[in-house]
Amino acid sequence: MNTPASQGVPGLHSPNRGAFSRCSWLAWVLLCFTSITGRAHPTLQNALWVQFEPSQAHVALTVSLREIAVVAGWPTGELARPDPSRLAAAANAQADYILHHLTLTAGTQTLAGRVVRMTPPPALAEPENTFWQCELVYPWTGTPPAEVTICQDMLHEWPYALGTPWEVSYTVRTKRLDTPAATVWLLRRQIATPTPTGWRPATTPDPTPIATTPTGSHLFRDYFAQGVWHILTGYDHLLFVAALILATVRFWEMVRVIAAFTLAHTLTLSLCAFGICRLPAWVVEPVIALSIVFVALENVCRPPRAPSRLRLAVAFGFGLIHGLGFAGGLLDAMAGLPTAPLWTALGAFSLGVETGHQVVVLPLFALLALSRRAGPPALATAVPRYGSGLISVCGAYYLAVALHEQWFALR
Repeated sequence: MNTPASQGVPGLHSPNRGAFSRCSWLAWVLLCFTSITGRAHPTLQNALWVQFEPSQAHVALTVSLREIAVVAGWPTGELARPDPSRLAAAANAQADYILHHLTLTAGTQTLAGRVVRMTPPPALAEPENTFWQCELVYPWTGTPPAEVTICQDMLHEWPYALGTPWEVSYTVRTKRLDTPAATVWLLRRQIATPTPTGWRPATTPDPTPIATTPTGSHLFRDYFAQGVWHILTGYDHLLFVAALILATVRFWEMVRVIAAFTLAHTLTLSLCAFGICRLPAWVVEPVIALSIVFVALENVCRPPRAPSRLRLAVAFGFGLIHGLGFAGGLLDAMAGLPTAPLWTALGAFSLGVETGHQVVVLPLFALLALSRRAGPPALATAVPRYGSGLISVCGAYYLAVALHEQWFALR
């Protein structure tokens, strides 16, 4: 329903407009000073393989161009077009960094590792999807241990933004040298995780491998937590969902909008997991930022009780793109997993994402409903409009930085 400009945007012509502008500029400045990258997620997902051999643990892991840039302290321009010699030096330095931040312990003994090689990618692409492979060995003396504890604290020295640390995690596959089956689990930062090597203790004469315990429940738990963390630290998705909720008045209208968004991003995340649908980051990241701006400005320009059919279409359409954003490096780290662990990890991650959504959606909707019932009528109009205005500023910032990064990458 179309309305005249004088009626369609009430409140913006009041004396509070100056305060609104000051808040918008303040939000802009804070974002500029607290964000260190155009990405809206401080999470990086990698892959790690561990093969337990008679004399050592042979480890291989992926390390992204983004991580190399963070450790090297590169600005966006150099990240997009790195000098080959400087990139090679930074990659070698990264191998030493990995050696000092990936710890393997057998009993009370910390294994002394060494770097074997650092293999570069065939070509450079998006920073989060361009991977080197670092190989290391961790020898032990005597008989192989029955269990090895693995811990990592990658990028803990560098904050992603003010008060928000980087979170690097690994999809881990561990196996004994002469067995085909691998145990799959998730290794998060600073969480020491014991894993059986498949070798029996020296006191046991039987040389056959130890059957590893089922890890489906552990894998589900870890990826569920990863999904929750992904949302609660994903500023772009939080801003988009908040913008959707600010314009909803009735409970079931809110349920329909969130259901449309959920259905859409679950669909594209599943398609990505099986290699059916993928889009490059230079398309996904700007469109996600654009979705925030679009929905927030729609809240400002449309009446608060407008029909929700358009909102359902917007939530579903942009939800398809957000699902591609959820995938990110997660699917690269999960590539090659057996079918059962893949479904477990994907289902747990999706459920964690939805749980994270509800942590934001339900309290926000309850507060908005309370303001409409208990507060003055002007407050019920001002909160959605001014809140949406601030969200649109944040979305515009993400859009500008995303376009800036991708312009450097494609130049």
